[in-house]
Formats: sequence, structure tokens, C-alpha cells
Amino acid sequence: MKAIISGYESINPEELPEEAKKGYEKLPVQDSRELFVQDSVMDSTNEGYEVRNKVKLQQEDNQIFKKILTDNAETATKSTPSQERLVDAYQFYEERLERLRNKKSRLDYLDQIGRLLSGIQSLQFMLYTIDNQAQATLIFESVNDRGKGLSNLDKTKSFLMHKVYLTRSSESSEVTINEVQMRFGEVYRSLQTIDTQDRTSGISEDRIQRYHYIATIDKSVNKRYTKGETGRHNYTLSSGATVYLDALKWHFTQLHNEAESGPYESYPRNCIDEIDWYTDGLKRYYSHMDAIGTYGDGSDYDSEINWELKKLFTLGRLGNFYPLLLALWDEYEADRLTRDELYEILQLIEVASFRIYSIADRRSDTGESKFYRLANNVATNNRDADWIISKLQSHIESIEYDFTDSLRNPNAYDRFRYKDIRYLFYSYDLYLRQEGMGGAAPSLVKAVENADNDYTIEHIWPQNTSRLELTEEEERTHDEIKHSLGNLTLAVDSRGAAWSNLPYDVKRNRVKENKPDYMNSDFPMTRNISREYGTWGQKQIESRLKKLIKYAEKRWSLDASEREPYASIKPSELE
Repeated sequence: MKAIISGYESINPEELPEEAKKGYEKLPVQDSRELFVQDSVMDSTNEGYEVRNKVKLQQEDNQIFKKILTDNAETATKSTPSQERLVDAYQFYEERLERLRNKKSRLDYLDQIGRLLSGIQSLQFMLYTIDNQAQATLIFESVNDRGKGLSNLDKTKSFLMHKVYLTRSSESSEVTINEVQMRFGEVYRSLQTIDTQDRTSGISEDRIQRYHYIATIDKSVNKRYTKGETGRHNYTLSSGATVYLDALKWHFTQLHNEAESGPYESYPRNCIDEIDWYTDGLKRYYSHMDAIGTYGDGSDYDSEINWELKKLFTLGRLGNFYPLLLALWDEYEADRLTRDELYEILQLIEVASFRIYSIADRRSDTGESKFYRLANNVATNNRDADWIISKLQSHIESIEYDFTDSLRNPNAYDRFRYKDIRYLFYSYDLYLRQEGMGGAAPSLVKAVENADNDYTIEHIWPQNTSRLELTEEEERTHDEIKHSLGNLTLAVDSRGAAWSNLPYDVKRNRVKENKPDYMNSDFPMTRNISREYGTWGQKQIESRLKKLIKYAEKRWSLDASEREPYASIKPSELE
């Protein structure tokens, strides 16, 4: 309605033809304003009173709403998704009306506005009058959960506010409905940033709440709820499935009803204090996800920590590690982990991600329960860094026990994801540059994700043997090892295409032909091949594979003293 009124008021009636001017004057715009937008009595012409809007929204949303209704939407600072949506909704109608105005004659445009006003005024509204805030929080979920369903986060907020109202009279606490609402407001503000970051944009608000549940809720709650309320004896809740919302509701209801059996006999918090503890922790975890997603964007950050996060997000297999990552960040923010301890643990998580899911090629849910329990132990049992590191090392060894054998796989090119091969080679290239091979390293993300299709994985011994003049035995050998890591390297895509199926001795050195060759490759690992090997075949492939494996065993070692000198090497732009 405000968009219609603003569109109407932007028209100068003196510039209208006579017929259109009559239509302009007949439009019931003032009636519509008084009925829907602003109070007809309390307005700016009444001394001592401010304009009063017909609808008042909650807290920060109301400030944005007032700016829209006073034609200041463009200056509004939006810090939560709901504020963003309010402004977007107004601008949507504003733009639609502007298009309508440009498309139609002025008379037809005014006629269309009249139809819109008439249609809106004919709407019937049902009024729900409630007596207290308890009814308000109770009705929220049933009334609003239509069409696009409410998120679990929204439902949790409504449920907890209702529980606060029911409980506060019987338990002394300073926690109020407004306090809970303000904490959720901070959660939504964190979400505003999380949604816009490349690192975290795909993480839904409910997933972060689930990660918080996995890390922080006492394991006895899962056990009691699963056994007593569902009759199941599985790991559904331990894995953080969406049923966590039912478990939370059951847990808070048990505390509200003062259950005196099982873990509740000596439970440290009553219902209202548990709500205080839970909402404060939830606010922190969303804030941590915001901080992790934006880390390195400003000027005040630790470059080593930033490098470890950059590698983790580039690998892209963080699903099983998010609860642990958030729990670690919480410990770090609370000064229970030092910077050096966090750095070493982040590096070990990268080792776990690469060894287990990239090279050992385990299923995405392999080890999930181990890493989830580790996160819960970190968050609930005050575990120190040495214990966390020891557990991580133990989990990696138990899940991934054939790292070296996997690297030796003669069919590595087809077995591993290309981005994982590029990640390994990029890391190796950084090491060679530091060893004196020179040159500026390409972007990590660009090399691994192959952004813009600039990089390719090159077969040194060509896949097609038509130009190689091999014997039958050599053909068999070639077929067995052509996809080995020892026969692969990185190339700029345009050069890789130019080298297609050429014999090694041709593409090794083409200086006289003034054509791209290995000797002048952008990548030290490729230049190194051309300088070390005059010919290429089975012996050379096996020799190079041994070097790659020797490097990888150190680079992704479980021993920090062996791993750190290799893992800490950063490209020059991050130094």
C-alpha cells in the first residue's frame, strides 16, 4: 500500500490531461493511507505527537519498517534477513508499479492504481486478540507455518519463548522473553553475513543449529530421548539428524516438569537456566560461523590461521568437521585454547580431510560419529589440546590406514577427484618453489577448482600411444600405469591442449620451435621433470611416484614436527 501511495504522490496533477486529472482526484488514496498505513488522528500535524504507523513490528524490524513508510528505505541499514526482506518487498512493488507506469498511458495507470486500491480495501482481515505473551508465542508456530514452512530455528525460538513465559513465575531468573528474542536477533544478524560468504553460503540456518546441538547437548539427553520416547536403538540423534528439534522440545519440557529420573536427578540447570545457557551458546556458535566465513577479509587476522581455513574450505569436505570446528573456535574465543594449539588442530583437520576423503576415498559419512563425539567432548568436557590432538590422530589412523597404498594406485587419475589431484600437486608445487624452483604460485582456489578452466592435469606419457612406437610389452605396461600419479603433472590448459599425445622427448624441450614445452612450464613440478629426466617410461614414472609419495607422507603426516614445515608453506600473496 505504501508503494502505491508513493507512486501516486510522485505524479504532478497539473501535468495531467483533464480526464486523467479527474481520475487522479477521485482515487481514495487518503482513505487508504488512514486505513492501512498511518493513524488518522496521530500525525505530524498534531503538536507533541509523532506519526503513528498502523502496524508495529518487533524491535529492530520496526525501525526499518518506519523508514520504508517515511520514504527512507534507501538509507536503511539492514543487519538481519527479515530487515533485508522488508526492504526487498517494498522495492519489488515500487519497481513493478514503475514498470506499469512506463508501460501504460497516465489514464490507464491511474485506473490500475484505483483497481489495486479497491481490491486491497475489499480484503477481509481476521483479528486474533490475545491476553498475554504466552498465547502469542504459542500461536506463532500454528499460524505462521503455512506455505513456506518455518525453519527449525524459528520453531525453537517460539517454543523457548513460550517456555520462558510458563516457567518464569516459578523460578527466579533474570532471563526474559525479550532476552531470548534479542539473542535470536543476534543469530539472524550472523546469518545475514553467513548467507553472503562464499565459504558458508550453502550452510542453512538449521544445519548450524544442528551442529550446535551435536557439539553442546549432553549425550544423556540423546540416550534418554531415543530410548524412552522413540523406542529406537540407533544413532539417529547422535548423527545430528533433523529429529534434534523433537529432542530439544522433550528436554526442555522434562526440565520444566521437573523430571526426577535418569540424568535429571543431578542435572545442573533448571529449565529457565537451561534456556539461558542454550540460547547464549546458540548465539555464540552462529557468531563463530560468521567469523570463520569472513576470516581473512579484514586487516586484523592471523595469516597462518587464515591459510589453514583457506585450505579446509578449498578441500570442501567439512560436513563431518563443522561441529568440531565450531567447538574449537568457541574454546579459542574463551581463551581455553591458545593460538598455536588452534593452529595445530586446524592443520590436523586438514590432514584428516585429505587423507580420509580425498585419497583413501572413504564415503562421506565415514567417521562421522567419531568426529561428532569428539566435538561433543571438546564442548562439554573441557578437553585440553593434547587430548584433542591425540584423539584426532587416533581417528585418522582407525579410518584411513592405507594412505601410501592409495597414492600408489596405478589408476589414480580415474579414482581420485581431479580437484584432489590438483590440490596434491598444488601443494607439491608450493614446496618446490620454496626449494628454489622460483616463480609465483597460482591461486589455491583457481588451481584446485580449475576456475576459468585455466589448468589441466597432463599425462606425461600420453594416453594415446599412436605416436610412441611401443612394443607389445611396452603397450601393456603403458596401459597399466598411464594413470599413475607418477605420470601426471599440472599444465596451463592451452599448453596441455597443444601437447596432446605428443611424445615426451618432443614436448620436453621445444625452444627451437618457439612452442610451449615442459622446460618453460608455469609449474616448477613440470619444469623439474624436464630437467631431471631425459626420457620417459615405466622407470621414470616409478621414480617420480616415489618422490611424490615421500613428499605426501611428510606433508600429511600425523606428526606435527614432520608435517608443519611442509603444510605451513603459503603462496606469496598470503605471506
